[in-house]
Amino acid sequence: GFFFTAGDHEALIHRSKSMSDEAMPSGNGIAALALNRLGHLLGEPRYIDAAAETVRATGAALMDFPHAHASMVTALEEIVDPPEVVVIRGEPNEIDTWRRALGAVYTPRRLILAIPADAGGLPEALELRRPQGDAVAYVCRGTSCTQPLTDLADVAAELKGSE
Repeated sequence: GFFFTAGDHEALIHRSKSMSDEAMPSGNGIAALALNRLGHLLGEPRYIDAAAETVRATGAALMDFPHAHASMVTALEEIVDPPEVVVIRGEPNEIDTWRRALGAVYTPRRLILAIPADAGGLPEALELRRPQGDAVAYVCRGTSCTQPLTDLADVAAELKGSE
């Protein structure tokens, strides 16, 4: 897990490492969720491993008191069953149309990222998902992605089984 203070912070009597949710979700639970999603999106196993290690650090408390660890339970769920990620690249108006169409169906296990064709400074894994024509989608499950899909109907058909 992660401490509430930086490693180079002044010496403290106790460095807290909150694992349970309180009025706000646990920073560790949110970090584990974000690291897992980022790891799958970028194909970075070290992020996925860090997320899993953070959940493991919660230990028996997660099993004994899951109601006090909702954010960590959510992270654990996504570690066990990674979300489906749809990366849409292309012209802003067209990718917005695709994003709205694909997001019209409630699918809590799906993340949709619409990235304009002219977006710069992207991580390599996203840079490899190049724009083609007005819009293109890549459907990723775990660490593997489909070939580029340039027709919205084809994307919808690909996603139909996971709704």
